[in-house]
Amino acid sequence: MGSDNMQNYLNKGIYGANQTKPEERKKYLGSLRERIYLSMTIEQLITEDYLDALKKEVTQHPNNTLLFNGSIDIKDLDPYIKLSNQMNCTFRIVTDEFAEKSNIGLVYVAPEATNIENIDVAEKYPKTDNPPNNKVREKKSFFKKLFS
Repeated sequence: MGSDNMQNYLNKGIYGANQTKPEERKKYLGSLRERIYLSMTIEQLITEDYLDALKKEVTQHPNNTLLFNGSIDIKDLDPYIKLSNQMNCTFRIVTDEFAEKSNIGLVYVAPEATNIENIDVAEKYPKTDNPPNNKVREKKSFFKKLFS
């Protein structure tokens, strides 16, 4: 073995195998950006505003995996775990040091590349909060009616 091969062999034994795109893997709970169908931040996950969006995504792309950030309280993950069980979707709770530092709360991933451009749930499924039209009509005074 040459000295370079020996050093690579020793480094692999000490530090483990080299990973592709380690920064992406840290951010997306161990997955690559190109494999993701949908992602939610911790704040989006806790509000449960996008539970229907996740259900729609799992229906459109079945037989993939949900990755949950293990630093989130289990009571906040409970609705998503129930949804996962109802839809026969496998899930994994990621509890490594990178999950604690990531602001991503949930990722729906495929085993192969999907290359979907827009994966953020808020951009992909924008909220349509159309408040009811409770606009109070301003009563015009007698003089405004008369002179307008």
